[in-house]
Amino acid sequence: MSDVTPPVSFKPLAELAVMKAPPEHAVIYVGAASLSLVIGRKDDKGQFTRVESLDRPLPVARDIFRARSISRNTVDQAAAILRNFLQTIREYGIPAAQLRLFTSNILAEAVNHEIFLNRLQVHSGVVPSLIDDGNMTRLVYQIAQRMLLKNPLLAKGNTIVSHIGPGNTRAIYFKEGRLAVYTNYRLGIFRAREAVASQDEDEAHQQMAHLEEHIRGVVDHLAQDYSDVKIDHHVAIGAEIQSVAPLLGKARLGAHRVLENDLARLTDKLARLSPDDLVRELHVHYTGGEGIVPALQTNLALARRFGDDSLWVPEGDFQLELMLDLMTSGSRTAIFQEEVMQTAGEIGLRYKTDRKHAEHVANFSRQLFRELQHLHGLEAKYELVLRVAATLHEVGMFISPREHHKHSLYILMNTEIFGLSSNDRVMVALLARYHRRYDPEPNHPYFSDLSREERMIVLKLAALLRLADSLDRSHAQRIKTIQLRPEGTRLTVLTQGADDTTIEQIAIDLKCGLFREIYGYDILLAKS
Repeated sequence: MSDVTPPVSFKPLAELAVMKAPPEHAVIYVGAASLSLVIGRKDDKGQFTRVESLDRPLPVARDIFRARSISRNTVDQAAAILRNFLQTIREYGIPAAQLRLFTSNILAEAVNHEIFLNRLQVHSGVVPSLIDDGNMTRLVYQIAQRMLLKNPLLAKGNTIVSHIGPGNTRAIYFKEGRLAVYTNYRLGIFRAREAVASQDEDEAHQQMAHLEEHIRGVVDHLAQDYSDVKIDHHVAIGAEIQSVAPLLGKARLGAHRVLENDLARLTDKLARLSPDDLVRELHVHYTGGEGIVPALQTNLALARRFGDDSLWVPEGDFQLELMLDLMTSGSRTAIFQEEVMQTAGEIGLRYKTDRKHAEHVANFSRQLFRELQHLHGLEAKYELVLRVAATLHEVGMFISPREHHKHSLYILMNTEIFGLSSNDRVMVALLARYHRRYDPEPNHPYFSDLSREERMIVLKLAALLRLADSLDRSHAQRIKTIQLRPEGTRLTVLTQGADDTTIEQIAIDLKCGLFREIYGYDILLAKS
């Protein structure tokens, strides 16, 4: 999942002399073309504001897409930059526990990425976190949502948001402010640039022609995917296009309106500049400048393919906004969670699951997670993982009812779920695998790859999912509502709606041995 190419260095918003309180947090981000630091504090509303930010060039994407490996020189550069950043963090008095280190997802494509990550960890003392496709999609979604809130015209219409990253392109379609469709494509700024650069050195216009040919297939694919929806507005998000948008017009209501003709003229002008001239023209560093023309050309190709006369581009610095969001990366708004659930429901429809059963089990799962929080002690984010798993636990029936839990695992491991990270998706797939009475074993695929802590999370959530699924054993939603009454070693579930719950009690007795092992309760159904 791509990420961003920061073309512009950041400047402090305030001097230390006027700071009202010392900064609390620091985030270091290894991006496609630079290594960046943001130091910030939380305001009265719980949002992070920048105190200082630094950005140093680092040719990570160039190495990866040219040689599939991060060069020793780049590794040494990263270590030196990191040492300087850590010195700055110490000068601000920020404790090591308040430092977070993130890396671009394209790093996973380097054959020596583990060595590089280990070097970062040795120097920083912090375990690096990879921003995968699911995480980046959530961050792009949050930026798009903020823009829609500022601009009623975009929020009320049918708006497609495209983000061109170093290795991937993603599109999010909003209908009256709510997510309707999401897609992801293997086309990115540096992926395309290095594919072109592998050819003989040509004149500027020939390089442009090669690039256009390379991106045409994916652009056509994207346009075809959205050919049956009405598009009123097109929003282009990304570090490169946001950095040049101020050259093409003033911002209004949080966005620049960039005319397609103006973008074409600027792209052509920049493509004819030498690297030195481009750096001087846009005040960027060399590694950041490498991605600007491919990014603009890809956005231009999309605009032309959709027949746009203009693009809307968010005001502000994409890289900075991304890093401030990373400071609160664990938070997920209620609206975002419902968007995730909506797309999960669409996946269920694709595989012809029983929608009413899936929704009923998901609702019971949410209630069980919340009311038994004192028992499982899991973070709130796992409630969404459980709800998605409950919605999709029977997708394997599409292949065959026989061993459908294993088919569900296969399908979900190979299906991107909007807004979920790769780790989240693995948990969803494993919960679907273990929603029946078969318990996890240490040698099971994917389960065996988890840490001890992650295995316990799967076991705790699987126990809840089995109980929720048993409560609708008939798929007829006979039990409408439940109340939980823990007493001693027994959890009494008071039910409303069904006079006879024998079927459900038998299912619980068969499937919920794991619940007894994990939580120490026998489960008894009783009429409310």
